[in-house]
Amino acid sequence: KMTDCFEFLEKLAVEKENREGNRNDLFQKWIQLKSVRDKLLTKLDHLDRTENDLDKEIETELKDQGIESQGVHNQEIRERHQYLQDLLSVYRITGTHVCHEDKHQFTVCLDAAYYDTVVDSCLIEFKARENSYIINRHSLPEFIPTLRLEKEHLPHGDLSTFLSVIKNYLQAFVFKKEEVEKVKKFATENGLSCSAQYTSSYDFVEVELENPNQVYRIKLVYGLMNVLPVKVQIEEDSETQQDIKQWKSVLLSKPLYDSFSQIVKDILD
Repeated sequence: KMTDCFEFLEKLAVEKENREGNRNDLFQKWIQLKSVRDKLLTKLDHLDRTENDLDKEIETELKDQGIESQGVHNQEIRERHQYLQDLLSVYRITGTHVCHEDKHQFTVCLDAAYYDTVVDSCLIEFKARENSYIINRHSLPEFIPTLRLEKEHLPHGDLSTFLSVIKNYLQAFVFKKEEVEKVKKFATENGLSCSAQYTSSYDFVEVELENPNQVYRIKLVYGLMNVLPVKVQIEEDSETQQDIKQWKSVLLSKPLYDSFSQIVKDILD
């Protein structure tokens, strides 16, 4: 329910403040949770329903728009439609919402975003027991230790922590995936040959940059919940020696695209 959702958001906000300074805190870095929560609170009366309810209301408004006469009423309906679309975006961008609910079970949708754009979603169907939960089924990736996390948190009814940890896994995966694609596009647009290899969970990424007389293989190792690498190795085959030590420092301290923007510039200079 939405009251539980807000309690969950409040808890995440407190956790955010307590973990200030942790560079791998994905909620802190990429989801401006407090800002989103404040937006949701201002529209509380509209949010006590599921995403499907909002979709149905939008469809109804559009149907009414097609049969009403032209004029002020149509303009009001168009504005209402846009408002509902905006509200639906805000509703989803929190990353966690209940999309189905029955008497003893409910389904939570986890949206993983790249900055403010949702690019992937997973569903978890829970069955509620007395003071605890169990998972009936889910669509989470295999690399997430779902069974272990379920045993750690759900027998005690700690649904908020369970969803928070799962969301961190998903968010890290999506962020690294999108960053790799962005790096490939950026390098190619700047005249370099660029290829990338990676594991399904993106805990290992190898990027090869090639220019005439220059080849660089950059290997990065990540924790499953990290967006910054924990280990970097650079192999160089070049007539022009670059400051590899500086590149390693940049790669360890900045997101992939920011790091490669500087590296590509150094290669081309």
